[in-house]
Amino acid sequence: MNNGGVLTILTLLSFTAAAAVVVIVPGPDQALLLQTSAASGRPAAVRAAGGVLLGIVLWGIASVVGLSALLANGSVAFLVVSVIGAAYLIWLGINALRSAMSAAAGAAPIRDARGRTGFFMRGLLMNCLNPKIGLFYLSILPQFLPSSATPAVSDELVLFAIYVTVSALWLFGFAFAAGSLHPILNRPRVKRSLDSVVGVILVGLGVMALVGV
Repeated sequence: MNNGGVLTILTLLSFTAAAAVVVIVPGPDQALLLQTSAASGRPAAVRAAGGVLLGIVLWGIASVVGLSALLANGSVAFLVVSVIGAAYLIWLGINALRSAMSAAAGAAPIRDARGRTGFFMRGLLMNCLNPKIGLFYLSILPQFLPSSATPAVSDELVLFAIYVTVSALWLFGFAFAAGSLHPILNRPRVKRSLDSVVGVILVGLGVMALVGV
C-alpha cells in the first residue's frame, strides 16, 4: 500500500515486481502460445501474443473508465462473461485433445485454417473473456496508488503502462522463445504429447472456472 500522496520510486519498483509475478505465473496464455508455436510456428505465436496483450490493454482501459468495476459489481454480467470464457477455454482444450488423438490414430494432423488474424483473435478472445484480468486491476493495482488523497488518473495510467509493458516483454519473449523451438515441438511425438498436456490444462482451467463462478 502506498501511503504517500505521490507515486514513489519504491512504489513503482514494487508494483513492477508484483506485475512480473502475476504475468509470469503459468496460465492459459502460456499454454495457448506454446501450443500455437508447436502447431504453426513463431509468426503464429507472436500474433497470438499480440491478441493476448490487446486483451490486457482493453481490460486496463475498462478499469480506468470504470467498466470493470461495473462488471464486478453486476453479478449477472460477471457470471455471463465467466461462463463464456470458461467455455472458450474448454473448446480450445478439446481442439488440442482432438489433434493429439488424431495424431495418435495415425490420421492426418488437423490443420489450423486460421488466417493471419485468426491467431491474433484467438489470443484476444481468451483474455477479453477472462474477467479475472479486470479484477486484477481492481484488487491489486489500487494497493499501489496514493491513499492520502484521491488517486489521480495519471497515477493509475502509469501503473497500467507498467503492467502492459511487463506483459508485452513476457508474452513476446515467450512467443519468440517457443517459436525458436518449433522444429522440436513440431515433431510428431513431441507435438502429440504437447497437445495432450495443453488440452488437459485448458479443459481443466475451464472446468475450474465454471466451478468457481
